Amino acid sequence: ALSGQRGFLGCMRALKINGVFFNLEEKAKLTPGVKPGCQGHCSSYTMHCRNGGKCVEQYNGYSCDCSLSAYDGPFCTDDVGGYFEAGTLVRYDFLSDHGASLLGNPRGFSHFGNLGETNLTQEELIFSFSTYSAPSILVYISSRSQDYMAVVLRHNGSLQVRYSLGGLAEPYTIDIDHRNMANGQPHSVNITRNLREIQLQLDHYTMSTYTLPEASDTQFNLVKSIFLGKVFETGQIDPILIERYNSPGFVGCLSRVQLNNVAPLKAAIRSGMTAPVSIHGILVQSNCGASPLTIPPIPPANNLWQIDAGGAVFPFKDEKIGGDGVHHNFAVIGGIISLAILTVLCIMVFVIRHVFRHKGSYHTNEAKGAESANCADAAIIVNDPAFTETIDESKKEWFI
Repeated sequence: ALSGQRGFLGCMRALKINGVFFNLEEKAKLTPGVKPGCQGHCSSYTMHCRNGGKCVEQYNGYSCDCSLSAYDGPFCTDDVGGYFEAGTLVRYDFLSDHGASLLGNPRGFSHFGNLGETNLTQEELIFSFSTYSAPSILVYISSRSQDYMAVVLRHNGSLQVRYSLGGLAEPYTIDIDHRNMANGQPHSVNITRNLREIQLQLDHYTMSTYTLPEASDTQFNLVKSIFLGKVFETGQIDPILIERYNSPGFVGCLSRVQLNNVAPLKAAIRSGMTAPVSIHGILVQSNCGASPLTIPPIPPANNLWQIDAGGAVFPFKDEKIGGDGVHHNFAVIGGIISLAILTVLCIMVFVIRHVFRHKGSYHTNEAKGAESANCADAAIIVNDPAFTETIDESKKEWFI
């Protein structure tokens, strides 16, 4: 605004001229009449970006970045899954120079290894599956050493988690025996490890906590690949795992598979994503029967960033945005319905009275005065003075 004139009144942010951003917030601190702290769309709508999606400011709105999520869609709520036939496998390889950057920080942890370090002391594995087939390997994470992690379905359909981090002669196993998971229903699994503590969340059941033995290492050394559905590894691998669970392979649906910030199944299905992923066999994209989550839109009257909301009236002081208008509409509609019902009842009462007004009675044409007359002929004479016919007393009737 020019000095001495009233200029722009409102909020201005993200000023960019010829590719150069201007720090308006610092200028606002030094300019009279201007206050810093202008918020963008993400300050109001960041909660709409679900499942680890990041809110990104746009010129006239916002978008959700789902690149670090196993989900897709405008709000990172669409399940990305695939149907595996017998023998199908998905392999995601970690590059040795960028392993840590690909894995990223697991959600809920504040620190992680340095760039180029592929040894994990904590990881989070999340996925969902549905199948009728058992036994099978669901997820297998290999390394360049003898360390590995596997989630398998045993012959009876129960779930088993196997950790081999070194220091133990046999892998540490967690058996979930309380139900058959190969029942065709979708099941979700969340496994989080921090050093020796393992937390396992299965479907809606209470989270269980397990602890690795003291002799076990706490580092997952030199993470190499993630296998889904089946294992085809040239390095050292547990022979029991191969003999019992690797053949014929997983048959069913896997979805929203994510290890820390890596989504191997999403990378395999989305052709536009460039990632070190390979597919063997037939993999068909499927949402595994999941219903998409819809985000209800914010009413324009409450949307301060909506361009079309210029004529919206916002409350001040003690006024509240409530349902008064809604209650008023309900009152008008209720009054109209009540009036219509009353009118119909009145019409029905009038019709009934009109139809049944003569029911139960009859009319006669008997002469008046018959009550005081001696006979019917006398009653006629009394009633009609013009009647001149005389009654002959001699005329009598005899009944024999």
